[in-house]
Amino acid sequence: MFNKKFLQIVLLVAILFTAVGLTTEDAHAYSCGTSYTVQTGDTLSSIARACGTTTAALKLANPKIGQYIYAGQTLALPGAFWDNNDGYATYIVAKGDTLKSLAARFGTSMDVIASLNSIYNYNLIYEGQRLIVPSGVAVPVPPPSTGGTTYTIQKGETLRKIATRLGVTVNDILAVNTQITDANKIYAGQVINLPVSASYYTIQSGDTLKKIAARFGTTLDSLISLNPQITDINKIYVGQVIRLW
Repeated sequence: MFNKKFLQIVLLVAILFTAVGLTTEDAHAYSCGTSYTVQTGDTLSSIARACGTTTAALKLANPKIGQYIYAGQTLALPGAFWDNNDGYATYIVAKGDTLKSLAARFGTSMDVIASLNSIYNYNLIYEGQRLIVPSGVAVPVPPPSTGGTTYTIQKGETLRKIATRLGVTVNDILAVNTQITDANKIYAGQVINLPVSASYYTIQSGDTLKKIAARFGTTLDSLISLNPQITDINKIYVGQVIRLW
């Protein structure tokens, strides 16, 4: 009788200690924030456990980590965000993030984020993955249609560059984008109308036909049919001019 009661007490105490341990660990998991300074004795696995993430995510978030970490080193954690001061920012994917939720959060579209980060499967991003996102807060909602098509402005572009590439003038673009009051103030991720006459595009570094189709609101099949000179969609080159519509 005594032994049975004693065992019950021991079991109860063990459960209470376990509960306290879990509570403490959970509280610490949310105390790391978006960065962590390595302490003496830390390992990636111990930091991952303490901060509620994984070793794999830490390595993705900190691609310059070598075989060893050292006291005083600062590690970026999932959820971190910093402005790159070039119209773009870097964001580290956290648990539960989707391309759709991030597009809404950063005021852009899934296509823009996918294009900036060479993402081909919109349903596949990873905790700890570094993503380039537009740093502007304006939501790039397309202006009213003017009979042409729309275009998502890319990093480093100006209206003059876009106009030259498409064989139109800056004034042609401004005429169908009355929401632009200053031709020098456009931003990456902004969606603009293109004049109906803008039917050609000069391929840039990093372009693929699939990316171009998404950017201009058309389809890959349409581009292929309009450009019979392209016999292999995987073999296009910078400077090549293609017909869009």
